[in-house]
Amino acid sequence: MSTTNGMAFDDFIAALPAERQQPAAQVWQLVRQAVPGGYTEHIGPKYLEFRAGADMCVGLTNQKNYLSLHLVPMYLRPALQEQLAAAAPTLKMGKGCVNFKEVAELPLDMLGQVIAATSLADYLAIMQARRSAPRKKD
Repeated sequence: MSTTNGMAFDDFIAALPAERQQPAAQVWQLVRQAVPGGYTEHIGPKYLEFRAGADMCVGLTNQKNYLSLHLVPMYLRPALQEQLAAAAPTLKMGKGCVNFKEVAELPLDMLGQVIAATSLADYLAIMQARRSAPRKKD
């Protein structure tokens, strides 16, 4: 299920600042439980990821002042972002990511639902449709 680019999950977590190790490990366990079958886990020096082929679907990275959970399906399907925002109106998030320092900031049940909402086949179909759609001119 996972490939590692020479790094193990425990090594990734140990390389984080001490106050981020537990939140990162706990959130990634949620991701592992929620992600639909068929995605592959990749562990590198900067990201934990689940991919569909070469495309990241879900990723966790350490930023300067917080952890960032990248949720590409939420970017591709804005209704998922709306559901997450409704569950946690004060959550710091962008179009496709959630930024946090503590697990307590996160609506874990809804986050799990958002992660579980896009099967591998659906994700690949959405990505293919995006790539083949004519580009908008600014």
